[in-house]
Amino acid sequence: MRKASADCRGRALNGTALQRAPESLQRGWQWANASVSAWAASLRTPERWTRWRGDFFGGTVAALIAVPYGMALSLAIGLRPEAGLYTSIVGGLISGMISDAPVVVSGLSATVVPVLAVLVQSHGVGAALAAGALSGLIMLLIGILRLGRFFHYLPQSVIGAFTSGLGVIIVASQLKVVLGVKPAPVGFDLGVVDDLWAVARQLGQSDPHALAISALVIGVMFLLPLWKASVPASLVAVVLASLVVPFLGWTLPRVGALPDSFPHPSARALNFADFSDLIYPAFTLAGLITINQLLTVVVSDRLREERGEVKFNRELIAQGVANLACPFFGAPPGVAMLARTVASAKAGAVSRWSVFAHSVVLLLFLLPLRELISHIPMVVLAAVTVAVGAQLIGVERFRALPRMPRADATLFLLTFGLVIFSDLIVGVGIGSLIAMLLFVERAAQATQLEAIVPEPAKQEASAIFPLPEAPTTPVAEPAGQAEPAASLRAEMQMYRLAGPLFFASSEKVLTRLLREVTAKTLVLDLTDAGPIDSAATDCLRQLATRQRQRGGELHLLGLDARLFASFEKDGLLRDVGATIRPDQEVTRSFEQHRLVHPSAHPRPTTHSRVA
Repeated sequence: MRKASADCRGRALNGTALQRAPESLQRGWQWANASVSAWAASLRTPERWTRWRGDFFGGTVAALIAVPYGMALSLAIGLRPEAGLYTSIVGGLISGMISDAPVVVSGLSATVVPVLAVLVQSHGVGAALAAGALSGLIMLLIGILRLGRFFHYLPQSVIGAFTSGLGVIIVASQLKVVLGVKPAPVGFDLGVVDDLWAVARQLGQSDPHALAISALVIGVMFLLPLWKASVPASLVAVVLASLVVPFLGWTLPRVGALPDSFPHPSARALNFADFSDLIYPAFTLAGLITINQLLTVVVSDRLREERGEVKFNRELIAQGVANLACPFFGAPPGVAMLARTVASAKAGAVSRWSVFAHSVVLLLFLLPLRELISHIPMVVLAAVTVAVGAQLIGVERFRALPRMPRADATLFLLTFGLVIFSDLIVGVGIGSLIAMLLFVERAAQATQLEAIVPEPAKQEASAIFPLPEAPTTPVAEPAGQAEPAASLRAEMQMYRLAGPLFFASSEKVLTRLLREVTAKTLVLDLTDAGPIDSAATDCLRQLATRQRQRGGELHLLGLDARLFASFEKDGLLRDVGATIRPDQEVTRSFEQHRLVHPSAHPRPTTHSRVA
């Protein structure tokens, strides 16, 4: 009885305190109470349960794909198989929580395998993990400095050649495991040639059991999707091959015992002793992961019903933070995985809760089911890696070469050769440089200079026609000259420039004008001019100087706000002594005549200047 009375008095006091509280506090309490009630009510709606069920199934499907791929690629690097799963669990969860793309799943990719495998062989596991952490830091800086958009400009031929070359490198690196041989290293230093030649010398000592199991795994991974694309072929292949080996009584090396607990973050796993040797691999990893990340995010955005602007820099920050954290758990850096993202979205994933489900399901595989994973033969995971590499090669790209422009096909083959025989980043870098040079050449060829009045106007009377109405655009004229129409009616040549005027095309334009212009008045119509640079303003400055030396002048027509601001900033208008006339003076000057040509009537412009 006393307790009930105390409760009543407590509620009464609370109500009195709430009534005495400031009005703003009361509104805040009511808003919080209404928000919690609305959220609790939304949990009971069928739509919310449908979304959660889709996120769970989507994350589960992505995890089933990640298990065999993660372990196989981790072994290809030279790490323990569970390290690849740590990448998917830790990196996938961190990047998924920060990323703006809600269903993008991150994990260990074949992109990083060649670089990290070389580091493990030459400097050890600790150095490879340290390079992975540095690559995450570099990606984080790229995102903070907003440089991610530039990676999106890589040409498709370079990206395709990089992907195909990466597939060849992965296949060549795993052939020794698939064939069951232990070849001695060769010293050609020609990339995949060394791996292929080392394996070719040991073909006679191949293990038929390993070869048969590899053929089974690769066959299932390529044939099963033709029958049922929704089934995770890699998981089916691993389970089937792992059951066939003991059934036939074959003895093959297995994965072995896995840790019975999840690792704690520690900096002792990282080795920065050879820091100078890690800088180049770290930048290589950052560049490769950045390219892969942006491509995956673009494709995943197309899967959404409501497409928005892709925030490239935020995606790089998210993956950079994840890759900075993964090495402290003994895991290599990860990247957004296209296959898992697409499979998760098709299974119903709609929010970042699918990424959380992906990590939880992987934890179940890693801890309660670790005994089953320990019995998987090593050759099975190597065969999965070979199948992944073969899929990356993309035979259809080579079939499409005859239909591609000759320059693009040549660029593809050159980049592909550099990637497989030299280095991944060297191939991509040189391929991108050549692509930029080809683009500059095409842009320069697109610049056209049309002679509207090719000869002096006094020899071509039809070049001047009276107009019924006057223009309303301002005209700039040299100081001290009263009537611009008087000089325009004198000896004149007129040209129209179309396309970009920059360092690759300005010299061509200048040379032609210096050769052809003989009139005192040169009119240059820039209405259709594209982007300009300092070389363009220098070209116009030389033209104005030359015309002044001949006792003539240069007229610039069709200057929009962009061109005018650029010329003014560069000091071109000041150097040539141009002034701006009021609109009423322009109207009086052009009331009776205006320059036109029968084949090219004047077009509306924003600004006109006379130099």
